[in-house]
Amino acid sequence: MSTATETAIGEAKGTLTPVGLPHLERLEHLEHLRGLPPGPGARVGALPGLPPFARSGFAGGLRREAGRRGGVEPVDLHRMYRGE
Repeated sequence: MSTATETAIGEAKGTLTPVGLPHLERLEHLEHLRGLPPGPGARVGALPGLPPFARSGFAGGLRREAGRRGGVEPVDLHRMYRGE
């Protein structure tokens, strides 16, 4: 059993169709949140990951853009339940 801890700032979408580039501004918002200074007394290690979650997956354009940005890893139901 691993004792590693990973910090993430994410957002979940429950749409019936794959999430596409119109939701790109949400990735930009998550990047903004990641860049805010920590609160008083907070211990900060590595920057948190930015995993957007989507029930119906992601369109190719959004996947490509996420791959271009560091720390952004889209998570759909398949990956969430199977870990792939």
